[in-house]
Amino acid sequence: MFSVLCSRFRVSDSTSAETLNGQVNNQEKSITGANLVQKLVRQTDFLKNVLGFGNAVPSGYLLYPTMRAVLPVFLSCLLLTACTNPAEQDLPPVYYDVAGFMNKQIDDLSARKPAVQKSVSVDNKQSRQTTADINWSRELGLFTQADINKPALRNSYQTERPDSLTYIYTLKPTEERLTVRSLTVQLAEITRKPQRIEAVLQTDNPLYTSERHLFFERKPGSESIHYTITGFQKLAYATKRDFMVEGRVK
Repeated sequence: MFSVLCSRFRVSDSTSAETLNGQVNNQEKSITGANLVQKLVRQTDFLKNVLGFGNAVPSGYLLYPTMRAVLPVFLSCLLLTACTNPAEQDLPPVYYDVAGFMNKQIDDLSARKPAVQKSVSVDNKQSRQTTADINWSRELGLFTQADINKPALRNSYQTERPDSLTYIYTLKPTEERLTVRSLTVQLAEITRKPQRIEAVLQTDNPLYTSERHLFFERKPGSESIHYTITGFQKLAYATKRDFMVEGRVK
């Protein structure tokens, strides 16, 4: 079946970073059985949108064969989520608020509606266009999901401060189940606001393997923005797909 689907591969001008959002789950929910089911459905979206399979993949294509494997996990995770400590929600943050910063960027870009020079590549097949018709919540959604400033992750990352303007967070070896493997935030000297954010996200499970490298840069006092999302996706029993999305706002 996958060999038939892969023969329909194409890259269209409408392909964008927003199609990659289904590949990363919120880390606080990553252990829930319900999210495992959602992952299966999102793989179909990835095949339809990013890899250009159109309607060749029926919804639920990846879902049915694995339901028996997911249900036991779902029942077990119901017990885990019931044991969450409400007091953790009141603890002060320990990492930089990346989600808060990126949400402000999304609001600004949504209001300004700037033209964006975009380049999309899937397996070295490229497409370029300039457009102002972008849903920024989806376009930069992966960057908000790279935020690690959550109560459940307080002790999951090592923090380095090579200088007063840089935060480097690295996942501890004991926390390999988490998606965000590293996060770097570099602040501008004058404004003390992020001018560069980089993150590495990885997912590895029986259903699929993926890796995403995120880069976002906005110079202080400038409306110029440069962002990239590069990586690969490998579904079970399918060929590995490399992808890249790049955007420049002048």
